[in-house]
Amino acid sequence: MDIDDLKPFDPAEVDETLTRVVVHGGNTHLLFPYVNATGPEPEYNSVGMVIAGPAATVQDFSALTALLQKAGRGALWRIVFNTPWLISIQQEGSAPQRTERK
Repeated sequence: MDIDDLKPFDPAEVDETLTRVVVHGGNTHLLFPYVNATGPEPEYNSVGMVIAGPAATVQDFSALTALLQKAGRGALWRIVFNTPWLISIQQEGSAPQRTERK
């Protein structure tokens, strides 16, 4: 995958297609899996929270959005296909610029 394939992603657009609901240890968790590419090697990570019911509510997604914005401070959220990525600002600047063909 090339960094050119990554498109901007706004954490406010998080929905059920990008999250997983998991029951573990007697709690129900709403997880947002992503690739953390802010370090020397990309690695899978997730942002999560405990939710009250068996499915996420609008309020749960709002709270998750706030957590994603906090996790993304000093970095950029991007997405390719259906996989969110967190990349460093320097990485964004190193991508070659696309030129428009006429």
